[in-house]
Amino acid sequence: MKNERYLTQNDAATLSRIAEHLLRMGEVEINAGEQLIDIIATSIILPVDVQRKGYVTLYSTVSYSPVESEEVRQLTIVCPQDANPQLALISALTPIGLALIGRKALSTVEVALPSKRVEKLKILDVKPLDSTIGELALS
Repeated sequence: MKNERYLTQNDAATLSRIAEHLLRMGEVEINAGEQLIDIIATSIILPVDVQRKGYVTLYSTVSYSPVESEEVRQLTIVCPQDANPQLALISALTPIGLALIGRKALSTVEVALPSKRVEKLKILDVKPLDSTIGELALS
């Protein structure tokens, strides 16, 4: 399968809890909860304590570049409560977070932007969980 997603057990459980919370709220214009459920349902869930090298997980740092540009950008995908755009800590619920989670380095993904535009991004590198951020959120 081309451009498949892999989620760790922890990521799938965390994303599932976030989706459940969002679906209960029910007042979100574009319901990210439904998108998360779809991502979880169509992803390959890895066995407990297994993580595939080079795949985007919660609290991993991603280097990427827009396909039509040479500019390299970097961000860390985090849970919504840990998001801080000034520190490049981007919520998994943002369009880019939803597009990147579970994807493999060197793949190209499409990000559906709120302006109804679609931006193609090339994932250049994925660094594993940043323990200085993730340990608190995952405990």
